[in-house]
Amino acid sequence: MSKIISVFGATGAQGGSVVEALAKNSQYSIRAITRNPNSDKSIALSKLNNVTVHQANLDEPASIDKVLEGCHGSFLVTDFAAHFDNRETKQGYSFVDSAIKNNLKHIVFSGLEHVEPIIKKPCLHFDYKAQIEDYGLARKDQITFTSIRLPMYYQMIPLMFRHQLEENKFALTLPIGQSSVYSMNVADIGKCVGSIFDMPEKYGNKIIPVAGDKINGKEIENILNKNLAPSRYSYANTNLEQFRSFGFPGVEDIANMFEFFQTDKMQRDINLTRELNKELESFDQWVNKNKQLFK
Repeated sequence: MSKIISVFGATGAQGGSVVEALAKNSQYSIRAITRNPNSDKSIALSKLNNVTVHQANLDEPASIDKVLEGCHGSFLVTDFAAHFDNRETKQGYSFVDSAIKNNLKHIVFSGLEHVEPIIKKPCLHFDYKAQIEDYGLARKDQITFTSIRLPMYYQMIPLMFRHQLEENKFALTLPIGQSSVYSMNVADIGKCVGSIFDMPEKYGNKIIPVAGDKINGKEIENILNKNLAPSRYSYANTNLEQFRSFGFPGVEDIANMFEFFQTDKMQRDINLTRELNKELESFDQWVNKNKQLFK
């Protein structure tokens, strides 16, 4: 009999990757959890083998209990940007409690580390997830809990940090100074999570720090120029104060994240990630396959 895994945030980038990866493994039946089961993305997921779509809301514990009933495990990702407050932490604590109450065997949580003790400033989308991570790992006598710590996504570069100067000329405005930063194709996360569920005795009750590459601004510039000619990219070396002046919602938190990146204290393990996902892509490989994202 297949094990039921519920995947929260199923229509998002992380959750969608997990659903697609697990759906290819016949030992699992997937409950794709979303707030809107009638969306186009939800309908597309419902057409995958071994997948059913269910409605639940992390702010409504009764709905969480309903979708967790009978599950072997669950993948949880929380979304700071949905509220920009500590509701994320409350959702995570409540979820862990519900999973224990419903006798789940394994939670895989998309976690992050504490940043405020390092840079002496809050980085809430990290710090709140770190609190959930602490809460789950502290309950290892009641449930197997794994925190998979992600880096920056490759997808963020064309989405947030590509500024057109003139025709075929672009500036890269990510504020990383001279540091090399860990990054990853978000679509590679699913197979990593699948391996964690497959081998709880190896990866359970641990922090799993994943990444696909570690690159600096000049290396990003060179990779883009190699793959995207005739377009030309230049690393602008935007400083943190310039970045904070961009003024979009949540900019202070993102700037503090990059301040943390510049401390070079983020730890991720590319070799471990390759162990979890043998098809892991480097940034160069990903750009070559996804040139349309830069048009």
